[in-house]
Amino acid sequence: MAARRLRRPATGGVMAWSIWILEYGYVDRFPASNLFAAQPNEGHRRMPYCFGLLRSAGRCVLVDTGFFDPAVHARLTAKYGETRWLPPVDVLARVGVRPSQVDTILLTHNHFDHAGCVADFPGARVWIQRREIESYLAAAARPGRFEFLTRSCQPDLPARDLTLADGRAEIAAGLALWPAHDTHTAGSQLVVVDDTWVFPGDNVYSYENLEGIRGDGVLAPIAMTTGSATRWLDLADEMLTTVAGDTGRILPFHEAAVWDRFPSVTFEDGLHVAEVSLAGGHPSLVI
Repeated sequence: MAARRLRRPATGGVMAWSIWILEYGYVDRFPASNLFAAQPNEGHRRMPYCFGLLRSAGRCVLVDTGFFDPAVHARLTAKYGETRWLPPVDVLARVGVRPSQVDTILLTHNHFDHAGCVADFPGARVWIQRREIESYLAAAARPGRFEFLTRSCQPDLPARDLTLADGRAEIAAGLALWPAHDTHTAGSQLVVVDDTWVFPGDNVYSYENLEGIRGDGVLAPIAMTTGSATRWLDLADEMLTTVAGDTGRILPFHEAAVWDRFPSVTFEDGLHVAEVSLAGGHPSLVI
């Protein structure tokens, strides 16, 4: 594997959590028009599929779980060219984490590529917004012509043992859930770490959503959403306020630039791990 060293962003305080972003797959040519609303001629992007790993002195937490489904892989390959996939549990093994060590899963929303491997972590407590589950069940009960509302959802998730958050929730010291309702999905949520980092789920696909197309500073709403662009704009502004305007403290799961903005490892299969922050005595994975 290859590695590169980059300057770590200043956090402005003592961190309680170590943070990594782990890539379990990518598609080579994803249309940018699916990432940015009303931007039909922006070409294609290589789009990673990722999840987050958080570790403190005594905790091991995942932000989303990814998915592994060869039938879906084949469909995505047919649509988007070259792809690469690895089971998320195998990606965790690369960084020395076993499924039995994961005590908590924080799901940003109920879509297959974010909640598809929950069953691989039977000992973990799973958090998601109550609104996300109730909205999915209500949508699934509607006639087939409303299938758009459930098309990307993980249908078996509501049957699992879940902890349903009603808005904001503190999971542990320095680890919180913030609602992002009626944006990408009806019950999306953010994961906020040490009041310093924000996992936005699919409310940020690319830094361009926040920094503007080609860096013009104009917010570029996400394209794939069941909520409203107006609500997303307000959420984006709230996120930027939370991180004092530093977009590097927002951690998207479908942004290839993450590997350049943070110290990262590139494995022989082309997949990456980004090391966002270290705390609690955890060793660096970037050699």
